[in-house]
Amino acid sequence: MISANLESVAQQIDGLDPEEKWTLLALLIERLREQAEPTRRLCDYYGLGKNRGFQTAQEVDTFIQEERTSWES
Repeated sequence: MISANLESVAQQIDGLDPEEKWTLLALLIERLREQAEPTRRLCDYYGLGKNRGFQTAQEVDTFIQEERTSWES
């Protein structure tokens, strides 16, 4: 359920013109980015499994699961 405060903000947003709504959206996105945890770029993973020599799909699955588990720690 939406809180009364959030509902009030939504009603105020309805009163904005389209350009103001886009500006507000950009501000919200920027603030969310500032609060978000940094993400890794694809190039950060380059060479991660290098020389690992996977022989089977099961070895690949095991490796991926171990990596995912390490992210949660």
